Amino acid sequence: MSEPTLPPELVEALQGVRSVGAITGAGISAESGIPTYRGVGGIYDDPEEGHSTVEALSGPTLLRDPDRTWRAVAALARHTIDATPNAAHHALARMEQALERFVLLTQNVDGLHRIAGSRNVIDIHGDVLATRCTSCETRTRLTRVELAALDATPPCPDCNAHLRPDAVLFEELLDPRKVLRMQEAFYREPPDLVLVVGTSAMFPYIAEPVHVAARCGRLTIEVNPEPTPLTNVVGTSLRGPAGVYVPLLAAALGADGD
Repeated sequence: MSEPTLPPELVEALQGVRSVGAITGAGISAESGIPTYRGVGGIYDDPEEGHSTVEALSGPTLLRDPDRTWRAVAALARHTIDATPNAAHHALARMEQALERFVLLTQNVDGLHRIAGSRNVIDIHGDVLATRCTSCETRTRLTRVELAALDATPPCPDCNAHLRPDAVLFEELLDPRKVLRMQEAFYREPPDLVLVVGTSAMFPYIAEPVHVAARCGRLTIEVNPEPTPLTNVVGTSLRGPAGVYVPLLAAALGADGD
């Protein structure tokens, strides 16, 4: 079987790209051993288990039974405890170093983009290792090992009140500061290329930047093993692993790994 390649016309189009807006979802971390949420084999693929996980990871449950929420967060963290960035994470970090303008909007809370070296990251759903106090607003961080071992709500080191994950739970609002950053990066002057990787694009705020770019005539590319609602929106849909196609795209943009 021949090695995957990019279409020649796409490689040619990429030569003129000076700015990239990348959008990533759980699929980019699947090759690091972290289960996706939706899609075949995802955490939500089992309706019963998926429903209970969603309920546990919700704002109302955090208020009513914070220990249950933290146990659910800890259970998810056990999937990530040994995870390291894969070729796709590293390729995006190289793009940022090579290009005049780069921004990364991610739904992921695993922190792998920053570990790989990405700096201009909008983590729209927060960071699973970050915490904030529900009383005094003290902010701190847990290690992966500490988070995975939790079986109850951790106390604030300053006032002993409950800590909460500094991440957006179900039925909670997005951080307006991050929404503003996203709008400025993708709406005010859309990048030359909007690249969406490993997301089912179920949330409107994830899909809309791609629609905006497409309407403005920007280059739009999707990398995903399965079709998504964006497949018929983007100019090019690459059906396959992020760890294969994102490095190829990086190389075509002059951000090779050598």
